[in-house]
Amino acid sequence: MTLQPEVHGAGRLPVWLKRKIPLLGECSRIESTVRKRGLHTICREGLCPNRAECYSKGKVTFMMLGDTCTRDCGFCSVEHGKPLPVDSGEPSRIADASRELRLDHVIVTSVTRDDLSDGGASQYADLIRCLKEIDPAPVVEVLVPDFRGDMDALQTVLDARPDIFSHNIETVRRLFGEVRKEADYDGSLSLLAEAGKRDRRIKLKSSMMLGLGERTEEVIETMKDLLGAGCHFAALGQYLRPGLDQVPVKAYIPPEDFALLEKKGYEMGFLEVTAGPLVRSSYQENQIDRYLPDAPKQGPGQGGRI
Repeated sequence: MTLQPEVHGAGRLPVWLKRKIPLLGECSRIESTVRKRGLHTICREGLCPNRAECYSKGKVTFMMLGDTCTRDCGFCSVEHGKPLPVDSGEPSRIADASRELRLDHVIVTSVTRDDLSDGGASQYADLIRCLKEIDPAPVVEVLVPDFRGDMDALQTVLDARPDIFSHNIETVRRLFGEVRKEADYDGSLSLLAEAGKRDRRIKLKSSMMLGLGERTEEVIETMKDLLGAGCHFAALGQYLRPGLDQVPVKAYIPPEDFALLEKKGYEMGFLEVTAGPLVRSSYQENQIDRYLPDAPKQGPGQGGRI
């Protein structure tokens, strides 16, 4: 297996990245539910290639703390700049939308809010508590920013008892300066490790993008680092450039290489590894629910996702 850019190239989209568009019925229902409550999704703001597929299956990943990020990461299409004040009613509206959509696994992420003293941790805590009031309570997965290494902020989130704590490493150590210039590789690992130490019950998850110029051995090393930080679940997908302002794709990784990485991940000791060209951090999230003792049984058309 090789992930060298010159092998696969980065020109026109390869056939394995092209897909049919699902029917719009369920997509419209989710869009309507989100819009009428004034909410945001990373599915739309992040230009996720799986949005239509996930919406058609009744799945969505909410994005809170507004739609404007205080950072400008090299890979991300989310608007950056000066965000609006925190909307205190947002957690309850996300819970209402989750209840209406009958989500049994709710995933919520956020923009990074370095302008807030706690990085938005208290908003996450409020959200988790609102979701836990739903009967039956869904699996609650939070995909958090790094909180600039503030462990008090981390504790605020953990005190609300989410079921899955996610923080994405995104790329290999060597490429952090280009891809996540305002973040820190070791800081991300420390956040995950500390979450696991402080709450032994919680499951940890992280994701990374390929096709940015990383080498195979760097990907394996990053996976080892995530395991060392206590991660139970990993997701690996193809980076797709959302616009000319973002870093270019260096390589399109074929499905067979992702399959080898997935196999390697299981051999290394991850409980669940999802790897493929169109995989994103919460793709097929219900696969991991079996590792949660109190997870609700999935009903037809239920779920919640990126």
